[in-house]
Amino acid sequence: GFVPVLILNDLVKFFESGGNSSDYHGIAPPWVEVVALGFIPFIISLLQTRNQVIMAHCSVFVRTGVSTLLYQKSLCVSAGGRAKTSTGQIVNLMSNDTTQLQRFLQFSGMIVVAPLQIIIALVLIYGQVGNATWVGVGFMVFLAPINVVIFSIVSKMRRKVLKYSDLRVKMMNEILNGIRIIKFYGWEKAFGKEVGKLRRKELDALTNLAYVSAVGFSLILLSAPIIQPILVFVTYVNIQSTPLDAATAFTTVA
Repeated sequence: GFVPVLILNDLVKFFESGGNSSDYHGIAPPWVEVVALGFIPFIISLLQTRNQVIMAHCSVFVRTGVSTLLYQKSLCVSAGGRAKTSTGQIVNLMSNDTTQLQRFLQFSGMIVVAPLQIIIALVLIYGQVGNATWVGVGFMVFLAPINVVIFSIVSKMRRKVLKYSDLRVKMMNEILNGIRIIKFYGWEKAFGKEVGKLRRKELDALTNLAYVSAVGFSLILLSAPIIQPILVFVTYVNIQSTPLDAATAFTTVA
């Protein structure tokens, strides 16, 4: 994944120097690098797609296996266990919680690869802008507590949503089990209002979760990659005697 970045650095330097092949000292001849600039990302996309397919299959198998285990356990749970557990909780375990497990497994490869990518990226950026790199690192360290706060709030809100989902599913099951008595006494509207209250609370919790997630992710994923290079380049211009050229700028951003 870093090879196209290095090729880009060579090509930009080549064009900055006037495009003279005789004075070129890159990784390979310019025409070879141009071909590689299209071929290598194609290979990368194939490998990444294959990896995503493998991890998607793995996560689906694990989710199905866990759902099956939960279903088998629900069939043989004791009377005391049934008194402590509602149908809504079991449904949420088999749907929402197993979905979280599936999502984790789909992105688990990043846990292994990300530290290595960060180290290589920092080494390459340091080779381009020198000590200005540490300003970008400091900015990311500054964002770390903000990430923790945002994701802790999102986690609390998600638990709140699951709580209302449990209550709603439990009430709907109780209504369906006792539908004859409810219709006999004409309690449809009363129970309908209770279900409506739970649905409104669940919807309010989902709305708040969506707003916090949208603001948090936009702050972290959209603004940080824009602000960070600006801080790095401003620092580079102020501490370096050489001007910021196109090759350094493009390579650092990439």
